[in-house]
Amino acid sequence: MNDKQPSTASTASTGDASYAIVGIVFALTVSVLSAFSFRAVLSYSAPPVNVFNGDLVRNFEQHFDKEFPLRTASVNFWTALQLVLFREGKIGVLLGQDGWLYSNEEFHVLPRWEQIIEQNLEVIRWTQTTLSEAGIPLVVVVVPEKAHIYPEHVGDHRQATAHGQVMARLRSAISEQTTLITLNETYAAAKATQPLFFHTDTHWTPTGARIAARAVTDAMKAKGLATKVDQPAAFVTTEQPETSFAGDLLSFLPLEPMFPSLMPKADTYIPVATKAVEKEASADALLGDESVPEVAVVGTSYTANDRWNFQGYLSEFLNEPLADYSKEGIGPFPPMAQFLTGPDYASHKPRVVIWEIPERSLLGKAALAGIPLPESLNTKLASIKPR
Repeated sequence: MNDKQPSTASTASTGDASYAIVGIVFALTVSVLSAFSFRAVLSYSAPPVNVFNGDLVRNFEQHFDKEFPLRTASVNFWTALQLVLFREGKIGVLLGQDGWLYSNEEFHVLPRWEQIIEQNLEVIRWTQTTLSEAGIPLVVVVVPEKAHIYPEHVGDHRQATAHGQVMARLRSAISEQTTLITLNETYAAAKATQPLFFHTDTHWTPTGARIAARAVTDAMKAKGLATKVDQPAAFVTTEQPETSFAGDLLSFLPLEPMFPSLMPKADTYIPVATKAVEKEASADALLGDESVPEVAVVGTSYTANDRWNFQGYLSEFLNEPLADYSKEGIGPFPPMAQFLTGPDYASHKPRVVIWEIPERSLLGKAALAGIPLPESLNTKLASIKPR
């Protein structure tokens, strides 16, 4: 045999060289990342905070942690690993097919979901009673779950059984005086030719919002609640240039700047805006006597966010301005409770109230803490026990 074993000295030399290479690569990596981190230092702008109580230091730490490239790189890497190996993003999003993303709120349920939905229905009953006693009609428009309108793109994901029971439970709580508008059938007929929800966002498109506003108007007109639709047009909606839009569900896929090719394609859509038609100033307007809107709209980000233009379409189709009490990020129940217990409702009763409620919100906690609810409602909510 002519094979020769390397000497101990040769082996040690080779090992040392390998360790040296690894060490050099590591040092270079840290150096490069450290160099990039100076951007975080240079981009910092001190806010008006107290310098002596530590606020400035904490603010800088938060800024630096957010901008530090090593943190961003690690987040990008682990997200890419989850996506490639398991087709998963961060908790909050479910990856469907064909670039469609869905909120996990449309598939999972919280523990004690029956108690949660019953408490939410109790808030709805209280709202109906409160408005009925004041002689104010209530119109409830339910935003369907995206997964119910586009089930063909959900892939292997399956909804919890509760999501199929929500609407039946809601109908059982709706009184005869309330106008309930569900959009499932209307959307099912329209989705083949019109995008009703964004691929990368939880919300409806302006087209979806327009169809919903038309359904609300038609239902109100049938009941004699749309009293100004036959008057000269007071609002007009115009289209703007097409633009791209990165939806809210993309925030659960932090892949940029390292893996942008793994990101789902951003949505494109045509923004719209509704404005009042300019008219000659009347004597009352010159004197500053502007009337308070007779229609109040309460809801969530589906209503509050102007990007979808739901309020704009309502104003155009109803042909009158709206008093807006919608809010983003807290669900449909706190805004309604705040409205009915607030000073505006106490001082000026609207002619009609439109309440936008996302279907999935019926399975979420109402988060009513801190709102001065009537004692009778608090007692009922506290009495509801898990089944």
